[in-house]
Amino acid sequence: MNPWDQRFESLLRAALRDLADDQELTPDLSMVDVGLTSFAAVELLLRIQAAYSIAVPEELLNFTSFSTPGTLWTLVSKVLGSG
Repeated sequence: MNPWDQRFESLLRAALRDLADDQELTPDLSMVDVGLTSFAAVELLLRIQAAYSIAVPEELLNFTSFSTPGTLWTLVSKVLGSG
C-alpha cells in the first residue's frame, strides 16, 4: 500500500504520460522513465499546490524532488505538515 492518498495518485497518473493504466504506481518508480518531462513537472507542481491548497517553497524544490512518487510525496507531506 502506498503512503499517499487517491488525489495524489490521480494527479501523478495524469502527468505520467507513459504510465500504463494498469501499471502500479510505486514509491520508487522513476517518473522520468514513465514520461515526466520538465514541463509536466511544473504543471504537476501547480496542480498539487492547487489540490492541497499549499505553496511549496522554492528552496525545497530540486531535481530529485520529482525523481519518484515517493520523493515527491515526502515533499508534499513536509509542506502539509508545516502548514
